[in-house]
Amino acid sequence: MTQGQPQEALTQEIVQLQEMAREWARLFPQAASQGEHWLKVLDEVRAHVSEETCRLAVVGAVKSGKSTAINSLLGQDLLKRGAGILTAMVTRIQPGLEPRAVLKFKEWPEINGEINRALGLLPVPRLRERSTPLDLQQAADRELLFQVLAEAQQEDIWSAGSLDPNYLLLKSYLEGYDRIQEHLQASNVLSLSGPELVRHREMVTREATAVYLKDVLLTIPFPWAAAGLEFGDCQGSDSPFPQHLAQVLAYLVKCDLALYVISSRVGLRQADFQFLGELKRMGLAPHVLSILNLDLGEHASLDEVQGIRERLTRELAPWQPEPRVYAFSALKLLLDRRRSRGEALDQREAGLLSVWALDTAAARFSDQEAARFQEDLQGAVQRLQGRRLAGGSLSQVQMVARGLREQLELTRSLLGQDLEALQRVESHLQARRRPLESTLASLDQTLDGAGIHLKKVLKDRVNSVMDRRYGKVGSALTGFIRDYEPNWDRLLLPETPASFRPALYQLFQECVKELTHYVTAEANVSLVEFIRDQEDWLRGELARVETPLLLSLQDALTLYYREIEALGFPSTPPALEMAANPRPPGLEVPLLNLQLDPGWWLDAEVWVRSGAGFLERHWEALKRRLGLGAEVEPRRQLLRDLGRALKVVKAWLQEQVKVQLIDYEERLKFQYFLPLVDQWLKQQETALANTMRSLLTDLEGVAGSMHLEEEERTARRRRLEELLPQVNNIETLLEEMRQR
Repeated sequence: MTQGQPQEALTQEIVQLQEMAREWARLFPQAASQGEHWLKVLDEVRAHVSEETCRLAVVGAVKSGKSTAINSLLGQDLLKRGAGILTAMVTRIQPGLEPRAVLKFKEWPEINGEINRALGLLPVPRLRERSTPLDLQQAADRELLFQVLAEAQQEDIWSAGSLDPNYLLLKSYLEGYDRIQEHLQASNVLSLSGPELVRHREMVTREATAVYLKDVLLTIPFPWAAAGLEFGDCQGSDSPFPQHLAQVLAYLVKCDLALYVISSRVGLRQADFQFLGELKRMGLAPHVLSILNLDLGEHASLDEVQGIRERLTRELAPWQPEPRVYAFSALKLLLDRRRSRGEALDQREAGLLSVWALDTAAARFSDQEAARFQEDLQGAVQRLQGRRLAGGSLSQVQMVARGLREQLELTRSLLGQDLEALQRVESHLQARRRPLESTLASLDQTLDGAGIHLKKVLKDRVNSVMDRRYGKVGSALTGFIRDYEPNWDRLLLPETPASFRPALYQLFQECVKELTHYVTAEANVSLVEFIRDQEDWLRGELARVETPLLLSLQDALTLYYREIEALGFPSTPPALEMAANPRPPGLEVPLLNLQLDPGWWLDAEVWVRSGAGFLERHWEALKRRLGLGAEVEPRRQLLRDLGRALKVVKAWLQEQVKVQLIDYEERLKFQYFLPLVDQWLKQQETALANTMRSLLTDLEGVAGSMHLEEEERTARRRRLEELLPQVNNIETLLEEMRQR
């Protein structure tokens, strides 16, 4: 990738303007307040620009080559390929001065919550004797969990044996406790650098430690200019853990681009199309670049490789018009870059490159596609960053540059006149400032009133969409629970013992798993659509409210500039515009995350109310002995009991969802939409006020220079003449940035 990142370019111009503003304050200390305002605006913009992050989510199925693709772009083996199945976090990679890894661990309530949910209705007598949830921090509870796992495995309760997700989760938490406890007892954050950096790869890929992690941030020097860029190495979209998809979705909500990695050996599957559909509903389809990760050793010829790419393009076309597909070997690109850096490859890696080099056509095709991808990726990132800056930060800097240039021009001219002339100019300009100040005051009042109305409308809309009877999200969620029917054939396999409690555990866990998946893949995607629609509506309403005020300000500003022109100083008023309304970086979109903690009492209630209690069992047995009832086939009896148990579980889930929907509804209103209204209104008000203050000339302070000796006045005027070409050049560069 090449140089020329928009953020770096804008920062360079800000630094030059800051030096000029400081020099203005030194030349005219009585007018230093104007320079201080410019510096304040520039400092705020510079801080905002440094915090702006363009996020690229790297997604795809398990083993598609996501980590290898990121490594190839960075030119080093930073991410270990093939992370553990329990890696329930997105690994984020940002440019930095030195390699560093910051690992954030889960809090104890989250850890214990996951453990107790995985144990929900597990048919182990030791658990039924407890009245409180397990706490992994307690040695006695860790010993109990060890015994529970042993008994459950011995009784063959886990449906998939040692690969059962719940078993893996519990086993990993138990095994990793001794390795992790010191970090959890400290600050929950571990920072690694230097020789210690390699530890992050082991902690992320080893299931016993990865299960404790919540966030991983890697910072390294990038091999190209990458200010404000972040790669997110996401979990597989087809992961068996619903919480993995939930984490990927939460990251995608904040992303600007998605890189979809597809293995050439596997191609697109049904799970891919479902995930791509979710990306489209979230509004990300136009911002997806697809990487067909070639396994060069698996394909007979270049024609076969090109045929795979063409087929993939056709398959993506109904979902993404004119799909952008790039077919190259991420591993080849990585190995080539490591070798070009002088790094020694091991025998197997060198052998792979030698074998691939034999098919010169395919190798050349892969290299060309990789170069095309990197060029297009850089262009997409720069356009995104440029549009984001142009809507807010860039406009503010342009107004400072213009205000500084106009102040320099006017002051240079007035330094050649007497004090009376300067005071006459200032008097005329002061009269024209009053309408502007009055309009700004009415802007404040109007926006406050609009904010009250907008908040009320948004509250009503959130209430409507979350309503459990009629709301798009609320009613669909309760309807899913009401209509849920498990796959009984899969749940009760012929080899499964016809025992109620093990089957009930599998039923409950399957029900929770399906509900969690529905919440992630359907309810939350619908919520993202709803939130995006409300943001668009809010932008439109703000424009409707602000347009008349903006016109009033524009008229008052035009009169001010006409006054300057009438005084003999040619000038043209700038065109005012409303600031863009991007989602504030510190405001996270809340997603629905069900916390289904069954508690130990649910097991007993299900047991009794399902008809599996001892009284009904004894009564059935008595009827059979007396010849009053036919023999009931064990599996039919189990199916009947589980059907009754499912009704109890559904009733419990409905109550849980009811409470959590109410909680989410309040969070969506009071932690997102209402602060969003406040921040956007404040942003508009501040942007216009800063613009006015940046442009309105202050000549009172300049009057002090009229008392200086002629020689000193001439020197200052000469310095202003030297500064003017510099600020003119900055204005030209800023306008070029806007036009890109």
